[in-house]
Amino acid sequence: MPDAVPRVPRARRRGALLLFAALACTRGATPARAPDPTLRRDLALTPTQARYLAELAAAADAAPEDGAALRASGIAHMQFTLSGVLSLRDRAERDLEAALRLRPDDRELARALGRFYNLRAVERDATKASAQVAAYRAYLGELSVPQMNSAQFVGYAFSQLGHILELRDAGRMLAAFAAVRDLEGHLRERTAAHPDDLELWAVAGNFAFFFAGNIPTGKRERVETAVRYFTRLRERWDELRAGARDPEQCPNTYENFMFELAEGHVTLGQLDAARPIYQALVEVRAPVTRAKQQIAYVSAERLRNLDRYSGKFELMPPWPSDVGNCVVCHSYTSDVPLTTLYSLEPMTLDAMPRGTVSKPVADAEVPDTVRAIVAAACLSCHVDGPGTIALDDDDALLAHRGAIGQAVASRQMPPRTALAAAEIDALVAWANAR
Repeated sequence: MPDAVPRVPRARRRGALLLFAALACTRGATPARAPDPTLRRDLALTPTQARYLAELAAAADAAPEDGAALRASGIAHMQFTLSGVLSLRDRAERDLEAALRLRPDDRELARALGRFYNLRAVERDATKASAQVAAYRAYLGELSVPQMNSAQFVGYAFSQLGHILELRDAGRMLAAFAAVRDLEGHLRERTAAHPDDLELWAVAGNFAFFFAGNIPTGKRERVETAVRYFTRLRERWDELRAGARDPEQCPNTYENFMFELAEGHVTLGQLDAARPIYQALVEVRAPVTRAKQQIAYVSAERLRNLDRYSGKFELMPPWPSDVGNCVVCHSYTSDVPLTTLYSLEPMTLDAMPRGTVSKPVADAEVPDTVRAIVAAACLSCHVDGPGTIALDDDDALLAHRGAIGQAVASRQMPPRTALAAAEIDALVAWANAR
C-alpha cells in the first residue's frame, strides 16, 4: 500500500474523534432524565450523622477565613460522600476548595481534593477537570515524572485524566488522544521499573480497563494489559499496601478488583480463568457489606450465563468501578448503582439481598494524649511508604482508629516496646468512642 504513510495523520485524527465521541457519549454517561430508583439511589444520613455534619458545616460557614474549619468540614463531607452519601459531594468540594485557597501549601489537602474529583472524571463529567489539574499541580509542584515517588506518580496519573477531559471539552481531540497515549506509556514504563509496587499496578490496571471501555480502538490490547496487571495483584494480594486492605476503611477493595479481573477474562473469552474468581466472589466474606452482596449477586448471574458473555466487550469498562469509583471500595451499607451494569438477566437494587453491618460514625477529634502516645510508640514505623499504614496526622488516625484499637488491645502493636496499661486503656477507649 504505497499511500499508507500519508494516511497516518488522518488515522490519528479519526482516532481522536472517536475518543472524543466515546468520552462524550458512553454507556456510563449521566442520563438526562431522572435515574430509575431500582438502579440508583443515595444513602441516607442518620440523625446523628446529620447533626455531626451540620455542626462542622456551621463552623465552616461562620468562619470563612478559617482554613482548619473548612478543612475539617470538607474532609468529613468527603468521607461520607465516599461512603455513599453522594448528595454531599458538592458541599465537600466547596469546603475543600475554599480550604486549599487559604492553605495552598497544604499538599495532602491538594492530593485529597484532586483524587476526590475523580468521582466526576470516571463518569466523564468534565465540570471539575480544570480544578482537578490545578489541585494536583499544587500537590506535585514542579516535579517531572522521573522525579516522582510512587504516591506522587499516582497523583500525576489522576491529574492526566482530568487533563484529558479538559482537552476534550476544549475540542482539542488530537491533544486528548495524545495525552491518553502518553499516560499509557508512562504507566507501562513505571510498572516495568517497579514490579513490586502493587498499588501502582492496580492503578495501571484500572486505567487500562477504563480506556478499553471508552476508546473504540485498541480495546483487546487494553483489556489484555489490564488482566495482566490485575493477575499479578491477585497473586500477591497480601503484599498490597496495608491501608488499601484495611477492612474498616476499604472493606470491598478485594471484591471490586477481583470482579474486574473476572470481567476482563470473560471479555477475552478466558472462561476457565474467570469461573473460579466468580465462584469465590459468590461467597460473601466478613465484614458483610452491600457492595459485596451486590458483587456476589452479579457474580452468580455471570456463572449462570458464562458462555453467553464470552467475548462481549460490552462488559468494558467493568462495573462497579466505572460508576461507583471510590464508593465501591469504602462503603458499608450504600448501594452501588446499577446504571452501567451490563447483564443478560434483569437487575434491580431491590432484588439483591440485604443484611449488612453499619460502620459507626467517629468523632472528628484526636486528643493530645492519643497524639503523644502515637508519636512516641508508633511513628518510628508508621510513616508513609509501601506496606505500612501511615499515622502521621489526625486524618490518618481517625481513618484507622478501629484498627489501632484492635492492634493495641490484642498487644500486637507496638511489636517491640510494650505500652503501659494506662496508655493501652487511653488508646482503646478513644478507638471505641463513637
